[in-house]
Amino acid sequence: MDEQIVLREWTSIDEVPDLLDVWKSSVERRKDFISAADLDAVAKALESVYSQSLEVIIAQQGERILGFAAWNALEVELLWVRHSDRHQGIGKLLLNHITNKSPNVEVHLDAQRVLAIEFFSNSGFSFIAGGDGAASPRTVLRHECSPADNVAR
Repeated sequence: MDEQIVLREWTSIDEVPDLLDVWKSSVERRKDFISAADLDAVAKALESVYSQSLEVIIAQQGERILGFAAWNALEVELLWVRHSDRHQGIGKLLLNHITNKSPNVEVHLDAQRVLAIEFFSNSGFSFIAGGDGAASPRTVLRHECSPADNVAR
């Protein structure tokens, strides 16, 4: 029987190498575009993690880290799932946790990251900048919290 996937907060800076391993697994096999801006964004987000200005949640099954996310009240900075663990609902699980805590959070993506844009679009995020066929290098999406969602919280 498979162990259940659990979400937990990160415990210490000592987990950063494990999180970087997840990120590396995710980007090594990507067929969509990875820009220098994406690499800079990961570095900046990890600096924010070090300074503890971001919340970090880890998806784990047994001892294995499957994915993680880092965000603040305004923006999802990182959301990565190990390549071999994609398409199992782990990204949605992480994103649902974030949007429950920060209902109107945004994500800023390189406009060429088609798969990521599709993932967020299919997860209740709407385009607020870019994504309209314009030559903008960045796309901004915001999670739209419905009035019914606010009542249920």
